[in-house]
Amino acid sequence: MRIAVVLLAAAMVLGTAAAWAGSNADLRPEWSVGQDLVSAASLAVTPPIAAPKSLTLREAVNLALARNTGFRAAINNLLSAREALYVARKQWHLVLTTTATKDQGSDLSTEFGGALDYSLFTGANFSVTAELDRLGSQESSDTITANVRQPLLAGAGSASNAYESVRAARNAYRSALLEYFMSRQNLILSVVNSYFSVVQQRESVKIQKERVQLAEQTVKEMKIRLDEGMIIEVDLLNAQQQLASAQAAEVQTKQSYEEAMDQLMLQLGLKIGGVSELVSEVEYRPEPQDLEADTQQALKLRPELRLAELAIENGEAAVRIARSHRLPTLDLLGSWQRFSNSATDSTWSVGLGASVPIGARELQQNYLESQWALLLARQSLEDTRQQVVADIRSQVRAAGAAQLQVDLADQGVKIADRTVLQSKRLVEEDLRTNRDLLDAQNNLRDSKLGLLNSKTNYFLAMMRLKVAMGLDVAVALPQDAPPAAPPAQPAPAPSTAPEPPRSKG
Repeated sequence: MRIAVVLLAAAMVLGTAAAWAGSNADLRPEWSVGQDLVSAASLAVTPPIAAPKSLTLREAVNLALARNTGFRAAINNLLSAREALYVARKQWHLVLTTTATKDQGSDLSTEFGGALDYSLFTGANFSVTAELDRLGSQESSDTITANVRQPLLAGAGSASNAYESVRAARNAYRSALLEYFMSRQNLILSVVNSYFSVVQQRESVKIQKERVQLAEQTVKEMKIRLDEGMIIEVDLLNAQQQLASAQAAEVQTKQSYEEAMDQLMLQLGLKIGGVSELVSEVEYRPEPQDLEADTQQALKLRPELRLAELAIENGEAAVRIARSHRLPTLDLLGSWQRFSNSATDSTWSVGLGASVPIGARELQQNYLESQWALLLARQSLEDTRQQVVADIRSQVRAAGAAQLQVDLADQGVKIADRTVLQSKRLVEEDLRTNRDLLDAQNNLRDSKLGLLNSKTNYFLAMMRLKVAMGLDVAVALPQDAPPAAPPAQPAPAPSTAPEPPRSKG
């Protein structure tokens, strides 16, 4: 009996250690972006606050991570999965009871009881119950019963309920960690888009305002020239029509700017209607791309691939459990009981229990369906690999095209700048009119805005490429400029007062 108990205890310990092994291998270092610091405090209600006077891109991202309501779904899922894993690892249950009764003509009767139930990762179940009865102060009895059941075939080891509950909860927690990382990536990318959309709209407003001023100046000049008989009335009407078009475009551009700013405020959890000065600029640093290296990096780091692997692990567990359910049941049983009243008596027993399922078609069906689901999960992993490769190729092409657009836009700015210089010289020599100079200046402004947009598009393309590679996109954010140093204080002028005489001594 003692040898059987020792062997059973050893099997329980080994099974527990096997179930807990590897539970800390949750994330690759590249995916660890602070998930372990997430707590329930992250879900606290945060009323919108006033927009700051100025806002860098990194500050905007930090505000969104702390206050964006959509991102809190990923936080909630992570916290729930973490708590579920903690609960799944707690395999014991303890219940304490007490009852006091008094019948007519009898003494007070008090009953105390407790039951401890413990499930092990080998599939074993161990339970202990204790009862203490007292009738007044003269009579008392107590009973202690211990039972153990260890499956040897069906439901044993990794096919046991206890083992599977922990394994499933651990995989669900790992999935929540990955989904948190992916949601964070998407939020940062969305904030970057919104931030620079506001910057682009702001520059468009400036340019459109200058166009209106130039159009107003042109109308005034046309009126003077019409009064002097140098032009006909249709020229003035054309200038007034261009002014009206510029004013309409200015109204639309201002509306687009305000809507873009409201969208940014909403993402950051700031009060709608607020306006912040966006001070971060696009850092244009062209990077050479290696399609093969980027593809290998993506196949190693994309979290979607790890999620697909976790789905395969879940499918393999389902097959393992369904296969176990088809086996005959063979359980090692043991019990021990101690009863004490006026005398003490104890008994124990050990034995085997067996049952064989016959004609259980649903068990075969469950096994086949679990195999089919596993095949689908494995095929999904292959499809995800192909999608990752296609995504990388697309993002590399987009980054290359965006870089080419920057080069072309830069050439356009240089050409437009030379055109303005030549137009000024031709106007001074009376070979061109002021209208030609104004058109050249408008083209220069459009070219500069186009260059800004091209650099922004390249920066966004590189951000999307890093996301496609599975890298933390926050690392690619522009560095905030260091605060300006305070002006140096002038050194105090040397004193010209005569030095007091030193005392002798």
